[in-house]
Amino acid sequence: MHSMTPPQAASPAPTLYGLDAWLNFLVDKTLPIRASTRQRLLKLLQNPNSNLLSLIPVAQQDPVLCLHLTRAAQALHQSKDSQVSGVSHAIQTLGFERIQALIKEMPVLKINIHQVAHKMFYRATADSHHASTQAWSWAEQKKMNGAEELRLAALLYGFVHWMVWFYAPRHKHAYQERVYQQKQDVALAEHEVFGCTLQALGLELAKAWQLPELIQQALDHDTSPSARMLQLLHLKALGDPRLTEAKLREVSHFAQTRAFPVKLANWLALTATRGWQSPKAQRLFDIISDYLNQSKDQTLAQLHQHCALSSRLYPLPGVLTPAAELLFIPAKMEFTPGLLSAAEIAKLGPDVPEVQPVAHLQTEPAPTPSQIATANKGFRDEDFYQRTLLNLQKASRQTLTSASLMRELLKGLHQGLGLKRLALLQIQPGRKLKTVFQQGFDQHPMDNFSLDLEIPSLFKRMVEKPSFVWLTSEQREKLAPLLPASFLALEPPSGALLLSLFTKNMPLAIVYADMGADLCLEDPFFAEHFRSLCSQASQALKTLNQD
Repeated sequence: MHSMTPPQAASPAPTLYGLDAWLNFLVDKTLPIRASTRQRLLKLLQNPNSNLLSLIPVAQQDPVLCLHLTRAAQALHQSKDSQVSGVSHAIQTLGFERIQALIKEMPVLKINIHQVAHKMFYRATADSHHASTQAWSWAEQKKMNGAEELRLAALLYGFVHWMVWFYAPRHKHAYQERVYQQKQDVALAEHEVFGCTLQALGLELAKAWQLPELIQQALDHDTSPSARMLQLLHLKALGDPRLTEAKLREVSHFAQTRAFPVKLANWLALTATRGWQSPKAQRLFDIISDYLNQSKDQTLAQLHQHCALSSRLYPLPGVLTPAAELLFIPAKMEFTPGLLSAAEIAKLGPDVPEVQPVAHLQTEPAPTPSQIATANKGFRDEDFYQRTLLNLQKASRQTLTSASLMRELLKGLHQGLGLKRLALLQIQPGRKLKTVFQQGFDQHPMDNFSLDLEIPSLFKRMVEKPSFVWLTSEQREKLAPLLPASFLALEPPSGALLLSLFTKNMPLAIVYADMGADLCLEDPFFAEHFRSLCSQASQALKTLNQD
């Protein structure tokens, strides 16, 4: 019988962080099927009156078994360059003998309602079953080809969540804390805890396991909608008259892709776990109503019916099912689901990986509030500042290049305004933000600071449109869910200034400035003049590109 606690080992628990580390850790792992599933299957396999069709209903009631059957069947199809198109297709491909051999090799697991990690593992599979049921119902309603293929893809889209709940409950515990308690964006929390998004990890595992192509397409970040596309989808659902024909065609084309209902069903299932009445859930209901071309009331009724159907088809005694949450009265969530008790964490075996602690990157101890003085209001050299402002106003290709303009700006901020520490964070190929110049950071990790701009954060927002941020202590607390830990380790509690520069409507760089750890930037004098000089540099960039 398989246990949630991996076997004891002499070596210490590994610390995992980053896509490659997680892929290497999980690629050879397997998940257990339910003990009741195994008993029912063996009984059917031993019954001389059974046929392959009689196995399908049992298989569809265990998402983990569906994963095993799909992997085994797809391995046979790979040589023929064909795809498994559903659970029934996988069963027919394998046949009685192979399925019987496979069942005997699979580990089994009984539900233990006293283990949080155990219950959350099964809840993750229930969410996937819910998504699968919704996607199948939409395909049937729209009379789409390949309804079973969509059903299987929606079921296995979230398999990586099953894997990490089972093999890395410490990481899921840390993730739940960030999302529910610290209100971090889901993707940012995943990147902080795992070093990658779980969708990216799921895609790499799907490739390694040669899962069907539709599952891989749905997991590919390149097929995910941008924030702009999500907004357009919602505007179309609301019938916004401002949408042009070109935008309507763009949205319709995206919604017609095979991966769209797979993604949409899983967004619904994962969003509903945080409340059916949440604003995000309401936006999804609008989009689904538009996708099904029916009223929102009719859509909600169907969503509730199929959520209940999923919970009936996949009963989990002792585990809160998706349908049970439909009964909850809308209220602010006062608890954080999925948190392991100290006793449960202590019982985890050494093969369960540890969460990598946030690297403490500061080169000197952070000062206490009493040690932080307010920077003296006033220029370091007002004449120098004004000359810089004038040079930027008169900028042309004859007087400045983009590189020299940046140098001029940073000199004006440092020598003129008197800001002690400056950094230029430039957008690199592959949507990376990286420090390309710094001043005043003596042997400091700011030199090597980099960030993935695909991960939702304050920086991603700043490169989507020209932005100015004054990180006072109050703003720092307000924006904390959007600030990556790698940046918080660099930015002093005394405050900082940031402004994004654009050229040809494209983000070029973010200018960062602070007064060091022992001087705070609470006075608006520095913020106003920092913004003024940077804004003039932004105008100068436009002038250079027009010359």
